Amino acid sequence: MINQYTIRKATEADAEQILIHIQKVLEAYPDFLASSPEEFNTTLEEEKEWIASHEKHGLLLVAEVEQKIIGLLNFRLSTRKKFCHQGMFGMSIQEPYTDQGIGSSLLQHLLEWAKKDERVEKVSLEVFSNNKRALHLYEKFGFIEEGRRKRNAKLRPGYYVDDIYMSQFV
Repeated sequence: MINQYTIRKATEADAEQILIHIQKVLEAYPDFLASSPEEFNTTLEEEKEWIASHEKHGLLLVAEVEQKIIGLLNFRLSTRKKFCHQGMFGMSIQEPYTDQGIGSSLLQHLLEWAKKDERVEKVSLEVFSNNKRALHLYEKFGFIEEGRRKRNAKLRPGYYVDDIYMSQFV
């Protein structure tokens, strides 16, 4: 059990730690994420560009314990005119740090930011149907299921999960 963590906006200086974080999460949760560890090959320069892109079109938060990134939340507004009032987010926390309120804290920061940002009217996400812990968190924060793509992800031969689209207006 951890006693203290920090939530803050990510900077380009975090690129290397974010890459390490993503790799750890992909390896720990292969059945919860769209990418597999072997598909993740983002370079340090690409990661820096991705981080910088959130300054204009969204929000990128990290959760830290003792200056080590252990959680990440990225929100991206749509750049298309008809959809620019809404955006999608993704979130990940390393396994040793789950069930300690960090996900709730990241989500609370996002929603508070979204309510203050006049561009944002709707916050959305996609989650696999087998990710019960994430579904519970999103429902606790008022997200509702808007749609479901049946058997959209094939995790291994004969094992499929639905992709659930959830959102809320802020």
